[in-house]
Amino acid sequence: MRNRRASFQPPCYIFVFCFNLYTSVSVSICCISAMSALASTAVALSSRAFAPTAIEITLACADGMTLAAQSWKPSSEHTTKRRILCLHGWMDNSASFHYLAPRIMEHFPMDTELVALDFPGHGLSSHKSIDGPPLMLSESAFYVAEAVRRLKWDSESTPFTLIGHSMGAAVGCLYSAVYPEQVKNLVLLEGAGPLARKTEDIAKHIRMHVQRRQTALIQNKSPRIYPSLELAVATRRQTAKNFPGDQSLSKEAATLMVKRGSVSVGEGVRFCHDARLQWPSLQYFTTEQTEALYKDIQCPTALILAKSGWPFDEDRQNRTLELLRPVHYTTLAGSHHFHADPDTAESVAQEVLRFLEQE
Repeated sequence: MRNRRASFQPPCYIFVFCFNLYTSVSVSICCISAMSALASTAVALSSRAFAPTAIEITLACADGMTLAAQSWKPSSEHTTKRRILCLHGWMDNSASFHYLAPRIMEHFPMDTELVALDFPGHGLSSHKSIDGPPLMLSESAFYVAEAVRRLKWDSESTPFTLIGHSMGAAVGCLYSAVYPEQVKNLVLLEGAGPLARKTEDIAKHIRMHVQRRQTALIQNKSPRIYPSLELAVATRRQTAKNFPGDQSLSKEAATLMVKRGSVSVGEGVRFCHDARLQWPSLQYFTTEQTEALYKDIQCPTALILAKSGWPFDEDRQNRTLELLRPVHYTTLAGSHHFHADPDTAESVAQEVLRFLEQE
């Protein structure tokens, strides 16, 4: 595969991996509620100019897990030439692409197939077995590979584009390095490679995971029930403000993700993501491993960051850009979910489309 990378340019910001902390909730079954006012706008947008609306699909994995996804396809009389797989962030779901996905389909209505995936333990996808750890980042490559296999996108003759946000960007880097022959383009939104930790801290991180896992399983707390959807949305928005920098999350974007990631309980709601995702990870990548992944990525890469996104160490910024060498790199106004927030989503979409048009 051709390696079309640009020369290194000094960065402004970079974000390697982001956690969007939720309040503790428990595992339950998910359902999709009615769309909010912004969702209606997104659906109307996806209907324009021959762009199809999304349909819900499920992808059965070889290990028994079921992945949920939203799929956009051209009408049957058109030949698909462009395939795009969207990967969301930690504790989010495919609803975070409520604006970007229809916008891409509107721009390329005749020959594009786009799928926005729910990772295991997120959105409408099933959860990992209780007798093991929750999803680890490196294991996400298996579930992306399973999704690709079930979609029949695994042919080297028809490589696809990966678009990842936050954790999805980290998984996108990982998968692009592992399967370079499958990935035609890589778009990274507010994220890049896996979160690197110090090699000498491995014992500490494993101990933190084991202790949290023991406590959670022994206590087996009941899930928190929010008396209203509005309170659940407000809680989700507050988590963004609790992180470093000047981060925020719009009510519109939070509402869509909460609706996809919650279930009604009487007059209230409860979140249905896998609560174990909040445990400390059992495995982190070292800096050397993360940098090795950057070197193995062969496809053209776009890196699009937010001015009020996750702040990061300047030395790590420089090193990441030096190794990743994106052909399209910019920093836009907005916060960490700038691709989903209504005030900034269009500017993100324009940058993504500008990159995709270079194919």
